[in-house]
Amino acid sequence: MTHPAPNELALLHFGEITGPRREAYDAHVRDCAACRSLLADLEWVEQSLLLGAAGDPPADGLQRVLARIETVRPAHERRTHGLRAALPCGAALAAFGLAAHQGGLVATLALFAVGSVVTLSLAPLLILESQRRS
Repeated sequence: MTHPAPNELALLHFGEITGPRREAYDAHVRDCAACRSLLADLEWVEQSLLLGAAGDPPADGLQRVLARIETVRPAHERRTHGLRAALPCGAALAAFGLAAHQGGLVATLALFAVGSVVTLSLAPLLILESQRRS
């Protein structure tokens, strides 16, 4: 049997693998110190979570999680963050150009609708960015 991936060992730990496949994994784990260690770590984490922490979560918990995510986020994703905001803005500018060219009530309503959609699509990004900077 090949060495199981960590996600397969997690499935084994939580009883998601049954039948002959489970028997093969159990046999492998008996002979593999690394897999036994990983399963022991999973057991420790599960028991720690079941016991729970006393009191309320830390006040700066969200900021700490966002900071950790920012440190492991790939650089490519950080570079494309601005592009995701620029695309809806470009659509709004195109709609404004169409409304200015065509004129009339229908074009103005279309511009208003596109502007509303752009605003709603950018709101979550702006909220997360403001939380990250505060």
